[in-house]
Amino acid sequence: MRKMVQKGRGRGLIKAAMLGLFTIGLVAGGANAETRLKVAGQHAPDHNATKQLNEIKKEVEAAGVGLKLQLFPSGQLGTGEQVFGDVAKGVIDIGHTFIYSHNDPLLEINTIPYLVDSYAQMNKVFTPGSNFYQTYSDLLDKQGVKLLGIFGEGFIGVGASKMPTDATGFGKKDITIRVWSAAVAKETAVDMGFNTTTIDWGDVFPALQQGVVDGVIGGTPEANYTTFLDAIKYYIPYNPFVENTAYYMSKTSWDELNAEQQKVIEDTFGKAAINSFASSEATDVEFMGKLAEAGVEVIALTDEERSAIAAHIRATTWPKLEETFGKDLMDQLKADTQ
Repeated sequence: MRKMVQKGRGRGLIKAAMLGLFTIGLVAGGANAETRLKVAGQHAPDHNATKQLNEIKKEVEAAGVGLKLQLFPSGQLGTGEQVFGDVAKGVIDIGHTFIYSHNDPLLEINTIPYLVDSYAQMNKVFTPGSNFYQTYSDLLDKQGVKLLGIFGEGFIGVGASKMPTDATGFGKKDITIRVWSAAVAKETAVDMGFNTTTIDWGDVFPALQQGVVDGVIGGTPEANYTTFLDAIKYYIPYNPFVENTAYYMSKTSWDELNAEQQKVIEDTFGKAAINSFASSEATDVEFMGKLAEAGVEVIALTDEERSAIAAHIRATTWPKLEETFGKDLMDQLKADTQ
């Protein structure tokens, strides 16, 4: 999971202010007045997620309901935490970022390890109709945010500059890897046998190069290829987590749209989210191939090896999570996968 840190973010905000970019600002034009929505993303311009945002922009604007989307990818408007806060306040209209748990520990349900262990389950759990989706939507609603859809990028593995001991099991690994700032991430990595430290996503590459850490958990094969290729020698597809980001909107901004505009926003973002799951498997396979072609050794796990790690995490880590989430909630979430 990512914390996108952009050195030019402050300058970008100043520039945006100077350009007079207002949240839900009406563009003069009489009967043809258009509502502009500011959309903040965390992915690079050439990433599949940003390409999808551009497709969403085209579709929304072509719907003829008086909406214009202004896209700000690459964390131009801040880190995931900052964008989420600004969306909740109505400063930014729509965000597409990973949802962190800094405001509510229960939001860590988006990274319960091995809750999802197949692409079919990914599509089932992270879409409307599941216990997970309803709970997640309700939690965000309490923050002043409307969930528009969950975007699945693929499964997360470990990229490393050193070969872990017992790389295909859950014994002691003898290397230190970066985890993101969530208790569930640390607990899972430790129970898999890793030593851990927390580092912002934007600082991981130099940390790998300088030997501050030996590896990183928190990225799909695509992220490891596009971000860490020159700093890793191994990639292990443990797949404990789904790299999932969210499309979400300020409830203040949502309430200022008319019913027709709301439907276009909800339908377009919702469709893009659901379509993401269908392409995530192909993307994972594609970029594991690219990693191998570039000289990174992909340490494949057999189904039995991955299942053994998953069983160990469910027996070891899940009981700890019940203390945070409560047994009733955990039982509801587990029911989605049965």
